[in-house]
This record gives sequence, structure tokens and C-alpha cells, in this order.
Amino acid sequence: MFNKLIEGRLLTLLVGSVFRLVEIFVRTIHIGVRAVRLLIQELLTSPIDARISAFGKRWLANRTEIDASSVIFIAQHGEYTGDPKYIAEEILRRGAPYKITWVLSEDSVGPFPQDFRFVHAGTAHSFRAIARAKVVIQDGYGLQDSGAAKGSSQTWVQAGDAGFAMKPHGEAGIRTTDRRLRRLGGPQMDLVLTSSPYEDEIVAASSWPHVPTLMVGHARNDILINTPPQLTQELRKKVLDRLNIVDMGQRFVLYTPSHVGVPGTSSVSGVDLVAVREALSDKFGGIWDILIRTYDRSEPGAGPLAGLPVYCHNVTLYPDMQELLVVADAYIGDDSRWMRDYLLTRKPTFAYSTGIDTSNQDLLHAIDQFDQGTHDRTITQMREMDGNTDDGDAASRTVDKIESLMSPSVFQREHRP
Repeated sequence: MFNKLIEGRLLTLLVGSVFRLVEIFVRTIHIGVRAVRLLIQELLTSPIDARISAFGKRWLANRTEIDASSVIFIAQHGEYTGDPKYIAEEILRRGAPYKITWVLSEDSVGPFPQDFRFVHAGTAHSFRAIARAKVVIQDGYGLQDSGAAKGSSQTWVQAGDAGFAMKPHGEAGIRTTDRRLRRLGGPQMDLVLTSSPYEDEIVAASSWPHVPTLMVGHARNDILINTPPQLTQELRKKVLDRLNIVDMGQRFVLYTPSHVGVPGTSSVSGVDLVAVREALSDKFGGIWDILIRTYDRSEPGAGPLAGLPVYCHNVTLYPDMQELLVVADAYIGDDSRWMRDYLLTRKPTFAYSTGIDTSNQDLLHAIDQFDQGTHDRTITQMREMDGNTDDGDAASRTVDKIESLMSPSVFQREHRP
């Protein structure tokens, strides 16, 4: 202290120490007040806001006048994709006199048709648009997650993904999330679109047990069946440009790793990507790049996919999975909806589940022994067993149904091409 006096800094030091004590005290008070605020929000204001909001949404749904020409679409993750995209584009192709609105997330980047109207998910504008629509079409659980209420004159249609995976099912296999959303959505949903009796059984056993089904096929899969070469080339350019992948004539395998469900665990750590790439080249020729799409969109960047070779490309956030399926020359993944969709292309498909059902040796052996004739027969038998109706015209059949749900005064048959 005497040294500070000699150095001429004693008073400055003492005053500074007092202010540091005051600063520590103020920070402690700030942290405590912030903790109390967050606790009050979690335990009191947020639940009350949720109840008030639910009341407001019900009031909006019951008091809003229905626009008999309005159709609204809600796709998973708030993107312009999935069955809703292909249903909406079929309506546009027909020139039907409908007002089409999309509910999108704020970070959705398109491109979008200029003919459609777009609102951001979770905003008052989106709830008003939903309340006005004659027909509401979604895949996933966007309506239930948002807490939207249904008007008495509306028809809500579940298209595409009814919230189930193509896995062994039954009450014991239903996830807690599915039970919660089934409870929320069951009384409101009017129709579930499916592609086979097998899917009808899954709907009845999982998310929508008391909702009627309509077996029209999945509009998203029309693009996978008998795809013209010109369209394939156009989509290849579109996909590679958006992903910033240089087209060097390489072939692509789409790999969808199984969902691990453990934070910080790499979902691709168990597969030998180098050996898989070499095996594909030996069997089918050409140079192969690997497109990797994970199920978890929350950490699509450096986390699970850090440090992969340059021929591996993270396509997790590419919005339209069906376009990736068209571009891919082969597919590796578990028994998911994506795999079942890809089988419709009849291109090489290999089942692989990291560290559980199959090993690297099993996968490499399957690639080496692949036979297109056997593959085609297996797919044909599977489709016959399931009664699959996907034939390239699902969007047309779906829009036929939508036309029947809309007001007859809005749509006249002479509008159809």
C-alpha cells in the first residue's frame, strides 16, 4: 500500500476497489433479477400466454369468414418442399382459380413460384391465413406444433408424412412425441393421404387412428417415377449449383445416416466412406462423391460432419429431398421413408444402419453382389405386397380430391385442361 502511495496511485486504487465492489454487487443483483424473471416466465407468464393464445386462436378460427377459393400449405420445417409442394404445383399447372398460400419459416430461401402468397410461420398473419382457408394441407405436425385451431367449415388434410417411420409399429412403438401430437391433431384432422394398405395400417396404429385415409399415392414421388432425362439433367444442375458442387461428371451416392440421438456423437463415424466409394467405383464405374443428409437439422454444420473428405458433401439443409433422390445414382440408408421413396427409382439401394444392423463388410458385400435384375424383382414384389399405388399420377389424383372439397361455385370443370 505504501508503495502505491509513493508511486502516486493510492487514491486511484482505493476508489477503483470500491467501484469494483459496487460492480460485483450490481452484477449479482442483475443475475438474480434475470434468474427470477426467467423463472416467472417459465412458471407463470409463458403458460398463461399459451392459454390466452390458444383462446385467441380458437376465437380467430370460429369468427373468421372462410374464403371458399383459399388453399393453404404447410410443409415440414417451414420449407417449400414435400408433398405440399408437388400438390400446389399441380394446382398451378391446371390453372385452377384458387388462392394458394404457403406457411414458411423465416430462413426459407426458395425459389418460390410468384403465383403463390407466403406468410411466416408463427405470426398472426399465418394464423389468419390458416383460419381463412377452405382446405388446409400439411405434412409433418406443423399445425399441431403451432397450436392452430380449426374452423367448423374447414377441411384439414394430412399429406405425405403422417409422423411415422416405416418400421415395426403398434402402440408400444409409438414415440411420446407422436402420442402428444396424436392427441392434439386427431380431433382436427379430416383426411390422411396414403399410398398403400400398409400405410393405412400404420396410420391406424400410430398417429391418426380415427382419421379416414385416402389411397391416392404421394405427390412427392411423381418426380421419381419415369423421370425424363432432360428433367434429371435440369435438376442435377439446380442441385449442384445450390450446393456449390462443381460438376465434373462424377456420380453421387446419397447417404442418410441413422439417427443416433446422442448429442456430440457423429452419425457417420461407423461407416468406412473411403471403402464404400472405392466399392461403388469398382462395381458401377466412374468417380463417386457422397451426399450426406442427416435427420437432425439442428446441427447440420461442423458438428457431426466435421473433417470429412472433400468428396463428401453435407446436404442436410437442402430443402427438397426428392430432388436429391433424382440426382443420386445410388442410395445408402436405413429403412426410412426416404429409402422407400428412392426404391421407386429402381436405382441401386443399400440398407445400412451404423453399428446396429449392418457392418461395413455387409455393406461392401452388398455393393459387390448387386444385381439389377434381382433388385427390380424385389421392388416389384414389395410393391405388390404393400399394394403401393405410386405411379407418377398421385398429384393429379390428390388435386382431384381437393377440387371436390372446394366450393363448386369456385371450380368449374371447364377450367381443367
